[in-house]
Amino acid sequence: MKNVTSVVYIREWPTWLIIVSVYTVWWLVLLNFESLPFAPVMLVIVLGFHGSVQHELLHGHPSHNPTLNDFLAYPPLALWYPYPVYKNSHLTHHENVNLTIPGVDPESYYVSEKQWNNLSNFRQQLALFNMTILGRLFVAPLWHFINLNKQCIESITSKSSREALVWVTHAVLVLGLLLLVGLFFKVNLFIYIACAYFSQSVILLRSFYEHRADNYPNHRSIIMKAALPMRLLFLNNNYHSVHHENPGMSWYQLPNEYKSNRNEYDNMNGNFIESGYYKWILKYLLRPIDHPKHKGF
Repeated sequence: MKNVTSVVYIREWPTWLIIVSVYTVWWLVLLNFESLPFAPVMLVIVLGFHGSVQHELLHGHPSHNPTLNDFLAYPPLALWYPYPVYKNSHLTHHENVNLTIPGVDPESYYVSEKQWNNLSNFRQQLALFNMTILGRLFVAPLWHFINLNKQCIESITSKSSREALVWVTHAVLVLGLLLLVGLFFKVNLFIYIACAYFSQSVILLRSFYEHRADNYPNHRSIIMKAALPMRLLFLNNNYHSVHHENPGMSWYQLPNEYKSNRNEYDNMNGNFIESGYYKWILKYLLRPIDHPKHKGF
């Protein structure tokens, strides 16, 4: 068993490398924040990349030990999400048959027809704006933050001590992290919090329309043919249809899996394919990519 475990760890060296890299680069950027050109931009990218690393860890990499993976993913560098909340929500999202369904898929931006009709005109316009690139990048992180605070309040006021512990632990870790940032690294906390905010925008660019409403569950996940820097930043999660079909596959295996079975995946996802995130930005900066009211089939 020890030999098998060692082989798994060695095979997963690219994942170990990115884990060590993200925490090392985060530390170095903060340590040299005043002297680094474009340090805030670099910090936004590092915090966004940390979100991609957390995603890889929650899917069972690089070890077969969930406790070790969770420990490696737990530090809330980007402040927003308690890792257990993100993990539970995301694994629920991986029920392909429920993708995009309002109230069932926790990562869906769609609302039901009943919900839509009950929204005020302002809320409807806000939901439409959230279906644009500008809205998703600048407003959606605030939307997430408000919803997370609602979850926090509900968990603390509920009878579930376990849920409350998750949020209390997260608050303590965030406080400790901010003290480290401000007192040890001497980085302005408002700048760090702003960078954390826009790191969510980086992640939300990737997920802007990675799922569409469609009759067939297999047609709901995109293949985004992106350039190497974006593929690395998102750890190949741009091959999103491939990831949903193989959620246990390591990030560095996804491109070859797609290239080896390109026709099968393209047919399977109904040719839901895009070439480059820049096309989204050009086409949907201010135009909704879809209506937020779910089609309902």
